[in-house]
Amino acid sequence: MISPTEIILDFNSNKRIDNNENIVLKNILSFSTKKDNSEVTAIYNLSNEDAMRVGFLAENFAKDKLEQKRVKVFKDEIYIDDKKYSDILLNSGFAVRKGESFGQKLQYNLEKARKINLIILNNRNFKYHKLNCKFGLAAHNYEVIPKSQVPKEATPCKYCFVQKEKAPVKQEIIYKNLITKHHKFQMFLTDMTVNLKPSKDCTSTICKALVKEISSAQSTIDFAIYGYTKIPKVQKALEDAQKRGVKIRFVYDMDKKGNIYPDTFYLASLLKENNKDISPSIMHNKFFIFDGKKVFTGSTNLSNTDMSGFNSNSAILIESVEVAKMFEKEFNQMFNGNFHERKNKIAKSNDSNVRVFFSPQDKIITTQIIPLVNSAKNYIYIPTFLITHKEFAKSLIKAKNRGVDVKIILDSTNTRPPSQIDYLRAAKIPVKTENYAGKLHSKSMIVDDKYVIIGSMNFSRSGEDFNDENLLIIEDSELAKFYKNFFNYLWVKIPNIWLVRKARAESPDSIGSCNDGIDNDFDGKIDSQDEGCMLKKH
Repeated sequence: MISPTEIILDFNSNKRIDNNENIVLKNILSFSTKKDNSEVTAIYNLSNEDAMRVGFLAENFAKDKLEQKRVKVFKDEIYIDDKKYSDILLNSGFAVRKGESFGQKLQYNLEKARKINLIILNNRNFKYHKLNCKFGLAAHNYEVIPKSQVPKEATPCKYCFVQKEKAPVKQEIIYKNLITKHHKFQMFLTDMTVNLKPSKDCTSTICKALVKEISSAQSTIDFAIYGYTKIPKVQKALEDAQKRGVKIRFVYDMDKKGNIYPDTFYLASLLKENNKDISPSIMHNKFFIFDGKKVFTGSTNLSNTDMSGFNSNSAILIESVEVAKMFEKEFNQMFNGNFHERKNKIAKSNDSNVRVFFSPQDKIITTQIIPLVNSAKNYIYIPTFLITHKEFAKSLIKAKNRGVDVKIILDSTNTRPPSQIDYLRAAKIPVKTENYAGKLHSKSMIVDDKYVIIGSMNFSRSGEDFNDENLLIIEDSELAKFYKNFFNYLWVKIPNIWLVRKARAESPDSIGSCNDGIDNDFDGKIDSQDEGCMLKKH
């Protein structure tokens, strides 16, 4: 999207702008936050700031109509459902044919735009400016965003903002209650909206809790991980435990090319008792068993993006010999080389308020999660990395149609097919895509102030039928209310525009994603090298 009247279509999918790949609507004027607005400002006696304000709304309108949609393309026209895009744009009041008048719709759009406190954010130096600031307009990599979405680390321009405005007018909302304990359960959450850059520091609630348990282990530590990126405090805790005589064993994932995490084999060289899964399916678990009586599990990988709190995750520590025995049986199968379909089904425990399941043997979504959805009476809230399981999506729609309040937050990397986002939205289920640099990496569900689903399994066919995964259904009202409150906090913090649009994972859509040193959309390009973060064509 160069402007509402100039669109890029990547016909050959090479992620570059080649000749004949930009469509320009002829003889139509519109507003933009990037292109020169002098022609429309002169004709309609508008300031450049007002033109940029209307341009902000115009660009959002155009993106909503075009991005990820099936269209027919001609030399200077685009058709959406056999309707001319130019006609849609002209009828919106955001564009006009040269020589004609905008009419009342422009005034309406202008009044609406003036109610939004917009600023210019320089994505290179993280300074923000007023719309009329010459220093902001001179930046090569700027975006126009609401001031309420300014990243925490951004600073105001000292030339266009007066001294008293250096502190944000609106207090940043930060959720501080990320740990809760009830009976034998202790739950930990991380908030992706706070830390906009990953680090190797063990700063998150989850990492600190894990290090504490490793340091407290007396006899055995068995763990299953997808992979490992060096986290010094975790590594030192494991090495110290091994030195004091704790027996440590672990299993990890691997394919023909190796492991996606760079330090996995280094960890294997330090902790000699290990085994690996080499197959097309993945060993996707993230669990620890301590001394045969505690289990630590959830969605958190041993990576810098997860352990620093850059990604949003959920984890649970359970003090239960029964639960530990089940995980120990599952671990021993994998440690002895039996992964995926080669494993035996684990008998269920007698623990009344926690049910433990393992993939692929238990067919968890079909036999457990969908029936739980079918029994829901009041609400189902889902903060999750992805939803691609069609039957699961169908069960959510049925729940919504019988009056259950269903809300979903998805990670922005998982909005294309086979994602079920369009199917769910078409059924009027509110689905937001998160708009931050870090991933919403949880694989969770909260039901009726009663149940919490937590574990490593995504809501996908691969998670259910092929991968090695674990998932817990916990019946505990305190945990459910705790997690519900955090979900509601995220829901409010993510702007409502992402109920209808899909945030791009590495672009100005996702706060901090162009300055975090991470390949957020998995295309091999980072920050300014990624087309999503590049200067838009003028």
